Amino acid sequence: MSNHDDRNGKFDGKTYLYIRTNPADTGVEPLAAGLDFWVSPDIVVIEPGGAIGDEAVANQQNEVQVTVTNAGGIGATDAYVEAFIADPSTVMTPATATPVGAVFLSIPAYNATSISFPWTPSASEAGHRCLFARVSLAFPFDSYVDPTIFDVVGDRHVAQRNIHVVSTANAKRMSFAFVVLNPSEMQAQVIVQAEEVRAPAALRQLGAAMHCQAATFGRHELGAVGLSWGRERVVVGEERRLALHASLVPARAVAGVVAAKGRAPATGVVERALESGEARRAVLHVLRGPETVEGDLNAVRVTQVDAKGMVTGGLTVVVRW
Repeated sequence: MSNHDDRNGKFDGKTYLYIRTNPADTGVEPLAAGLDFWVSPDIVVIEPGGAIGDEAVANQQNEVQVTVTNAGGIGATDAYVEAFIADPSTVMTPATATPVGAVFLSIPAYNATSISFPWTPSASEAGHRCLFARVSLAFPFDSYVDPTIFDVVGDRHVAQRNIHVVSTANAKRMSFAFVVLNPSEMQAQVIVQAEEVRAPAALRQLGAAMHCQAATFGRHELGAVGLSWGRERVVVGEERRLALHASLVPARAVAGVVAAKGRAPATGVVERALESGEARRAVLHVLRGPETVEGDLNAVRVTQVDAKGMVTGGLTVVVRW
């Protein structure tokens, strides 16, 4: 059943399709301010054994499952649902993502329907993935506005899931590589920020997106969070050069680390001018807290902002100690 409140009958005589991009998303355009727009609970990877999450198993058939809600009073017949997958990145477009599949799907009135796309990744494609999905209906017309972009914030028909769970195997620190892309049509200053997620509401939303209990997060604070730029440019879509798993990094490599003091979250910031369409490798560094014990989970929110402070992209990394 739809989670959209339609008691006023506003959508009785039409379809109203959307894919949630945040657990608190009700299909209102644009997405409410302050909500992370890359934690969709309606897009997940299902491993061969049935585990639901964000990682895929190489050389075996996985599934990318997309759930579409129709909050309208008439059924949506033959809505076109597409799924895409990409390397970990703060910003992606249809041109830089890889299609996983597309299918026609019918969603009854005041209901939600799920569809799964089979996906057998190679060894270089497995591991942590960024997921996108969109839905369009030709008649009655109920579709995204611009097919050349993923307008996740402004368009209810498009959703994004950038949640990555990394295991440190009892290490004291970890690193996670991702791509930063300048989507603008001119050179621009790109600022990337990383901050430990501590707010209870944000942790509840993240737990809902991951289909787990939020109480498992943040029992102990992180020691430090940092960001650094990789040395090379990334050729998006042509070569996979990212280290898509947790790994130890020497202390001297942890650039821009800011230690947590008192109750302030651990944070890190890097800034760089990128040409139009340029992609760069960045690395998140996380230091284990002094009270951390095996089994603790910590979440770090990475956001990309422009020179005016507007958030243009992001991802969330969950560290399992």
